[in-house]
Amino acid sequence: MDLQNIFSNYIYIFILIMIRYIGLFMIAPVFGSRVIPARVRLALILFLSFITFPILSNTQGAEVPENLLAVMLSVFGEFAVGLSAGFISFLLFAAIQFAGHYMDMSMGFAIVNVIDPISQTQAPVLGQFKNILAILVFLAINGHHLLLKAIYYSYQLIPLGRVNFSTAFFRYIFSIGSEFFRIAILIALPITGTLFVANVILGFLARTMPQMNIFIIGLPLKVLLGFLILSLSLVFTMYYFQDLIAGMYRNLSELIKIIGQG
Repeated sequence: MDLQNIFSNYIYIFILIMIRYIGLFMIAPVFGSRVIPARVRLALILFLSFITFPILSNTQGAEVPENLLAVMLSVFGEFAVGLSAGFISFLLFAAIQFAGHYMDMSMGFAIVNVIDPISQTQAPVLGQFKNILAILVFLAINGHHLLLKAIYYSYQLIPLGRVNFSTAFFRYIFSIGSEFFRIAILIALPITGTLFVANVILGFLARTMPQMNIFIIGLPLKVLLGFLILSLSLVFTMYYFQDLIAGMYRNLSELIKIIGQG
């Protein structure tokens, strides 16, 4: 192999490494935040690619395909690997915001939304609070390092340019997607469950004492109960977020193994 072919293969390997990082940074929490300027994210992608390239250039034997279609398929495969890893991590934070929507509806805040600075979209008030709390926990336990560790782990199991998505991959993605609703319900359960019991009690009061204006009493009472339960469950919520983030990393590792075996 002449010097020109060697140089072309090295460029090809570097591009594939960078494309996988780009897929992760498209949607992953913190890294995909629109608060971070695009130039900063691009600089971080290039930096990570440069420090990863010397490690993989001697172990990955990827060669430039002879036709353009094969090159495009390789690039798409690498992008899909990074995007899948980012999707698994994004799904957790989406479930947390969805739980906030449940809680807002129970407390009477369904019409109140705020702008999420991370995604630049409208988000429920309590969902935004829970999301910010989850991001702080995520950063505090070095969850962003776990994401980068998972991507580096993927280079060991999934050779560059030889990504193959099997049916097991799609089954696993759908099974993780089903966890979205379970996580959202569990996060919202302390407030929604308490307020459901409060609504039942208020319903009995409305039947036994028709002269009492339950609507005027019930609305501020539900808000007060909601914030009280939110304050009491805050510590347990933070520990639960830690378990969820650890589970997210396990799901990422399992996903990478499934892609590598495909």
